[in-house]
Amino acid sequence: MIRLIGSDGVFQTAIFLDHLLGRGSGSQLLLTGRYYTSDLFFMGTTLDPGSQSQGDGGARMLTFHLRKSWSRFGPRLGRIALLEVPREEYTAGISIDETSSVTFDTPNILVGTSRGVVPHLSRDHCSSADAIRWINVPFESFMEQTPPIPMLQTGPDPLRTFLGFDKRKHIVSLCLRDPMDTREMPPNGNTYVSALCVRGVRKVTLSEWREYAYKLKPDIVFALSDTPFTAPPYSQKRVTKSIERSVSWLADMLRPLKSSVPSCSPSVSGRLSQHPLNVFVNMAGGTSIPAREVFAHSLAEELHGPDLEAVRPIKRLDDGVVGYSFHLATLRGSVPKPLGPHRRNQPNDVFQLESPNMLQDTGKLIEVPTPGHGEVPTSSPLPSSFAESPVPSDTASLLQASLRQLPEGKPRLVTGVRSPHEILKLIRDVGVDIFEADLAIAAANVGVALDFVFPLPPDHGPLEECKKKDVGHNLYDHVYARQYGRLSDCLAGAAESQSQFPTSLPICPCIACSPRSPASHVYHSKVDVQSYEETDRNGKVMYGPPRSRGYLHHLLHTHEMSAHTMLVAHNLAVLDRFLSGVRDLFLGGDGDDTGEGEGKITRFAVEVNRFESVYDESMEVLRMARKCWHKVDLARGKGRLGREKEKQALIEARGVSGG
Repeated sequence: MIRLIGSDGVFQTAIFLDHLLGRGSGSQLLLTGRYYTSDLFFMGTTLDPGSQSQGDGGARMLTFHLRKSWSRFGPRLGRIALLEVPREEYTAGISIDETSSVTFDTPNILVGTSRGVVPHLSRDHCSSADAIRWINVPFESFMEQTPPIPMLQTGPDPLRTFLGFDKRKHIVSLCLRDPMDTREMPPNGNTYVSALCVRGVRKVTLSEWREYAYKLKPDIVFALSDTPFTAPPYSQKRVTKSIERSVSWLADMLRPLKSSVPSCSPSVSGRLSQHPLNVFVNMAGGTSIPAREVFAHSLAEELHGPDLEAVRPIKRLDDGVVGYSFHLATLRGSVPKPLGPHRRNQPNDVFQLESPNMLQDTGKLIEVPTPGHGEVPTSSPLPSSFAESPVPSDTASLLQASLRQLPEGKPRLVTGVRSPHEILKLIRDVGVDIFEADLAIAAANVGVALDFVFPLPPDHGPLEECKKKDVGHNLYDHVYARQYGRLSDCLAGAAESQSQFPTSLPICPCIACSPRSPASHVYHSKVDVQSYEETDRNGKVMYGPPRSRGYLHHLLHTHEMSAHTMLVAHNLAVLDRFLSGVRDLFLGGDGDDTGEGEGKITRFAVEVNRFESVYDESMEVLRMARKCWHKVDLARGKGRLGREKEKQALIEARGVSGG
């Protein structure tokens, strides 16, 4: 129920949503907000002090500890923790007890959402899945209304309360644009970014984005970045403007509020920045190594004069940043797609590109006209030829160029990886800590159950005739119609006995491989008590047999939504176990002395080569699955009866001619 009450040019909106967060019958969530007939958001050098959340009882600090690191650009192990810090301890610089924090080890995964929802999964699924720890919310999907609906949520934790994620388990980050959406967009301006929602393109200004970040209080916020979403190649002028805008927009995000917000004391253990927001910055520069080096230098150099006064108390932009992000989808050698429907729960073409290492060719630059906006000054001169340098053959050189001048002790995040092989290479050659799990969701969209593990067991090798294994199973294929085994050959279900396997297998905890019943029966009335005995379960979780490939094949062909739910949960668990195997390989032994560290790096390189020799990196199984998905979708989609009549007429015509 929505009620609009107007008085003296002020509108109050009250939205009552029943069962929004899976609560019991009759529960209601009250979202209230108010906006004025005058502009709610405004440009300027100050932000409305009222944008700070009501009832603010403290702050969240993101910490990152490097547990093991042997080189600047090599495999490394870390631990990310999000700490709840009371306001008095936050300002005083007192060390915080990490027992009340969200923690997880790296390398690990980040899960993207659509309108704040992990595709195909409910809130209960997200809470029960061990693989889901960091959830990213692209805010552009809420931009169809003014103000965006999440801005109407009140309370000390608006974004998390609105979306219903558990603060004891999940880190929730906020970005403006979906990093996996590479559709062609109108150009950005000096003071706004073009965002895409269901009602078209919206211009989001810098002050609006600050307003959203301070009001919604996400655990992590991504600073705006001027990423071109037009057809490559890009001129030197466009690349220069991209760097200048990105630096300027980051400085704007790091400006303190008009009502001074106390910055965190550097004495707090593990604190990554001196800013009240946990800000990640996208490393700009495109496919030009000199351009990336210039952007990194802009972050690391010490500020002076008006630039320093604008962002005090930090002395350089990097002091206000907690981590670095890289969006590989914008570096691929593909022309941006025209505007059209884009949903994370629909098959995408990310795996149809030429090769995992194909990048835009900036060696042949042409001058492309750009909008006539005023130039934004930067604190360092830009080389006149940085857009004309040769393009490296892989992404590792680009990422290394961005990180070479910056401190090692901050997390590195990558989106847009297209295969487990690429994940291993980025760990080996760059030392990436966090990967977005769009690979797992994209595979589930087309009915593929991932099936790979790292490191490979000794008995795992290529198939006969040296044919490489697929990284998953295309369950749309009719070959699986009568297969009653579990989804993965590399992982076992919790209810299965390990004695039936030649070697012990890791457990897949997903809802498809290890379906479980609650520790106690759910009683809907007093009569139900008589139906069960107290000793039925004894407070233990009961695991059932794993769901079979044939069962999911049936669900996919009948368009049952539960099939994609189980596949997403399974694929995320496989990817989580995959990265857990990477961490376990380096954690074996004490690993303190240099010699043993070098030995582990050598072993890791050997295992990566084994993985590449066994599993198919071209991801052919996903291309075949997409074709099967399209056929099944046509068989039950719009115009189905007409196509069936044509097919039947063709069969009858062939029968008559054959007779």
